[in-house]
Amino acid sequence: MTAEQRYALIALGANDGLWDWDLASGLVRYSSRLADMMGLPPESSSCVIEDWLSCVLPDDRDWVDATLDEQVQNPSRDFRIEYRVRDAEGHVRWVLCRGTALGGGEGGTATRMAGSQSDITSRKEAEEALRASEERYALAIMAAKDGLWDWDVRANSILFTPRWKEMIGCAAAEVGTDPDEWFSRVNPDDLIWLQAAVEAQIASEEEPFQIEYRIRHTDGSERWMLCHGLTIRDPLSGKATRIVGSQSDITERKQAEQQVLRDAFYDATTGLPNRALFMDRLAQTLRRSDGTIASCAVLVVEVNRFASLANSLTPTQADHVLRDVGERLAQTLVASDTLARLEGASFGFLLQGVSDEDAIGHKALAIHTALKAAIDLPGSQGLYITARIGAAMPNGNQRAEELLRDASRALNRPGTDAEKSVALFAANGMDDGLDPLALEQDLRTAIEAGDQLQLHYQPIVDLVSGRLVGFESLMRWHHPTMGLVSPLRFIPLAEESKLIIPIGLFALDQACQQVNRWRRFLPDAAGMFINVNVSGVQMQEADFVERVAEILAHRQTPADALKLEITESVVLDDVDGMLSILSRLKAMGLRLAIDDFGTGYSSLSYLHQFRFDAVKIDQSFVRAMRQRPENGLIIRMIAELSRGLGCEVIAEGVETANDVIRLAQLGCMYGQGYHFGRPRDPMTIEKLLLPACEETETVV
Repeated sequence: MTAEQRYALIALGANDGLWDWDLASGLVRYSSRLADMMGLPPESSSCVIEDWLSCVLPDDRDWVDATLDEQVQNPSRDFRIEYRVRDAEGHVRWVLCRGTALGGGEGGTATRMAGSQSDITSRKEAEEALRASEERYALAIMAAKDGLWDWDVRANSILFTPRWKEMIGCAAAEVGTDPDEWFSRVNPDDLIWLQAAVEAQIASEEEPFQIEYRIRHTDGSERWMLCHGLTIRDPLSGKATRIVGSQSDITERKQAEQQVLRDAFYDATTGLPNRALFMDRLAQTLRRSDGTIASCAVLVVEVNRFASLANSLTPTQADHVLRDVGERLAQTLVASDTLARLEGASFGFLLQGVSDEDAIGHKALAIHTALKAAIDLPGSQGLYITARIGAAMPNGNQRAEELLRDASRALNRPGTDAEKSVALFAANGMDDGLDPLALEQDLRTAIEAGDQLQLHYQPIVDLVSGRLVGFESLMRWHHPTMGLVSPLRFIPLAEESKLIIPIGLFALDQACQQVNRWRRFLPDAAGMFINVNVSGVQMQEADFVERVAEILAHRQTPADALKLEITESVVLDDVDGMLSILSRLKAMGLRLAIDDFGTGYSSLSYLHQFRFDAVKIDQSFVRAMRQRPENGLIIRMIAELSRGLGCEVIAEGVETANDVIRLAQLGCMYGQGYHFGRPRDPMTIEKLLLPACEETETVV
């Protein structure tokens, strides 16, 4: 085989293009592969050097010429150069040209030059893609609000992005790669949890972690951070090699949450704890007694004739009076006391460690003394006020609601005023101005007669469509001589005397008859339901479930037509017993709603454990939302978690069209309140909804 034949064979087998430049003749010989790369005539295997160089893109020509000239003048070194050419199809290709020059010319210049040329277009495109990707990544890091970190576990070294350092007020050079640069700045109370999360990631194949913690800023403040982390492991050993993550500054969110919680549990006008926080602290005090009688007392202080007084003042002046009263009452506090604004001009004291009436008397005297001085009102003369005080002490197994009710009943005793210091609730009930035995007897008579007790109904409405979906039933007592008796007066008496048991069964029976009628005659009412309130006293009866079943069967009422409302405190009084009862009620097809949710001391976990179908958000949260829109975050949280457990969400206390819009946005399905209607008797309800119902009276 001749040299020419060997050259042709090598050129054919090589993916690279080969070339050989004779400088004396200016002729360049090339392979067919190089002809394809350069766009040279395929039918020829040689060309002059100028034809060869004309294939190089103009932007690269100077660089190529300079390289070749340098090689001609100094032929002692191999060379390589990257440049762009147009191939036979006119496409731009990147090529890598390698060459060697032979000397021997005049002045030691080259006489011959040969080499190869590779198509590196794919490599250059990959490099460009990588460069663009890295540029985008760098820009993303620069623009990101989050700080990023990358911990090399084996080297125990952490890289922090500039944004991470900026979040704690540090310049790029001020934070090194030692993990202690991070941990030494974390609040000690939070550090243990952060380190535990990181160590768990290293030790086991945990899910990506998320943790909130406080970190010290260079200005001396603490910032709240939300940290996410993910472990990268060696595919063979499974050991952690890196932990990467991000850090978000959530300080503003945490401050907003704290403000929301403050607004939910503190009164906006006076800055004092509100009723919800007061009841929570009272409930905790009673629960800590471990079955013994708690050493505490509740005082209710109410400014006399404040409603009339407020009518003669501007809203600003009325608020000024309430704030002044709150400040004066706060002056009588000791460290263990709690003072709250309950509602209107009514304030509550929780006194700890009180075991006799003398301490109550001393506190009442201090209160009256604090209120004696005139209140300075801008633009008017000094205002003098007096107050009534009612007090109650635990006498056994009372709940928080009952103890506050007792203090309120003492407060409302006829003749209670500032001059008589304080009215203490007596267990015999004689402090409400009525003979409890006579009232109880009247209530028994009302139950037997059957015509004094009546259910009124308040609408429950779909907040999005405005469609009426049901009613809550509320018991009313029309006394033959006293007229309408407040439920606040006769329901507690009924529970104490256990008359609530026949009253509750009466309410259930009436609700069954009413829902049957409305489902039959009202338009689009096939799915209508009625909520019936159930007392804890009723549920303690051994045959409660059976009696409910009997009424449903007797009235032929579908179980899904009723929804039983039960308060949190009733459920928590006997968790195991209630779980059994509620499970049996659910098995009958009845739906269950937890009432006044958020005002007690339970947890959302009970929603799942007791399989409730609906959550009724207490109206205090809706009122708080009206004061500050941010307070809606609590409602949103309850709604989202409740819906996640399959519960309907009903908001109580809906009073305005704006309430409807806002509550729907926060995730509440249904609403109930004066915006949709006050509780009404059945006949009034029917006249409002369907006048034609009157014509059906003889049919029912």
